[in-house]
Amino acid sequence: MIQVCYYKGCGVVYGEKEPLSDQRETHGLCPKHLEVAQKEMRAELERLDHRSERSKVLIVEDSALFRQILKDTLYDRFPSIEIHEATDGEEAFRKIETLRPALIFMDIRLPGENGLELTKKVKARYPNTIVVILTAYDFPEYREFSREYADHFLSKDSSSTTKNIFMLVESILPSPA
Repeated sequence: MIQVCYYKGCGVVYGEKEPLSDQRETHGLCPKHLEVAQKEMRAELERLDHRSERSKVLIVEDSALFRQILKDTLYDRFPSIEIHEATDGEEAFRKIETLRPALIFMDIRLPGENGLELTKKVKARYPNTIVVILTAYDFPEYREFSREYADHFLSKDSSSTTKNIFMLVESILPSPA
């Protein structure tokens, strides 16, 4: 049997050749292109895996009530996103490292490490992760910090917070296919 490489028009004949009376031809990848195709496949799988990461959201908030309200609000509007929660900085960083969320809603006042320091650490390690400071403490120094380290700053007390959250999520996460 004659084997012909189909990789991008290569056409190289390879492998075991049967006697000339057997003119059957199969298509595969020659040894030269097999490794190239495997690398391309791994890169494509990684790209697809990254797309699934882009639909992950982490809510870092010590108030169980606020976490639940935000989670329910997001699920109602964006049912295809994957939402995770953390109650303190240590738990949040562990989840960030394993889940690699595309979007993090970060409270400032957390048990242990505060949300500002955690944001600084997250952005240093994962600069493409979008961090939204979402706090009831709308102080100028917090806003200044957010301009330097976070991607967005939203006050929990603002009447337009929900609308702004929806706009952010729509602009960051992929729309469902």
